Amino acid sequence: MARVTQFGVIPVFRGLEGRLAVQKEMRFSSEDEARRAGKIFAEVLGGAVAFRRVSDPETGAAEAGEIIGRYGILADAPIAPKVKGAIGFETSSAA
Repeated sequence: MARVTQFGVIPVFRGLEGRLAVQKEMRFSSEDEARRAGKIFAEVLGGAVAFRRVSDPETGAAEAGEIIGRYGILADAPIAPKVKGAIGFETSSAA
């Protein structure tokens, strides 16, 4: 069973009615690239969440992801203490 660490960003923007809209997840080859992309998406769209998760490409199984950065409109949102999130990510205060 090969385990691979994946890095990605989920861009977010605030719609006309003020609601947050989540965009399609984008993957990157390193944590640094994911963090840089998160900052850029925050400048362009308004917000982003960078994450990492460990998965097994052979089976498609993935562990709960960990948020590694929150940017733009998401940067000041309250952070819950390390709990499993609604989309399978664990939050931590590291950003």
